[in-house]
Amino acid sequence: MASEQVNRILEAEKKAAGIEQDARMKADEILASAQKQAQKEYQEALAEARKKVASLYEKHKEDGSSSNTANDAASEKAAEKLRDEAEPNREAAISAAMNILMGRK
Repeated sequence: MASEQVNRILEAEKKAAGIEQDARMKADEILASAQKQAQKEYQEALAEARKKVASLYEKHKEDGSSSNTANDAASEKAAEKLRDEAEPNREAAISAAMNILMGRK
């Protein structure tokens, strides 16, 4: 009788381990998918921002406003600097967002 109970406990532990492993695999899949989506959205947002900057630059350039030319060049330079500064933090930002979503600190 005791051996039957031990066998039941061992079987329950085995099932629990399998369930836990499945849950971890699903969590990893969800995390990977979320990271992939975040990366895609980041790239899309960056591309859109670059388009807007280029469009504004071209608009001012076409207007022929010589007084704005220096400002436009400075703005483009500042925008590029911000993009360059943001790039190294991209992975950390994605990881932080995923940790928040997953309830991790």
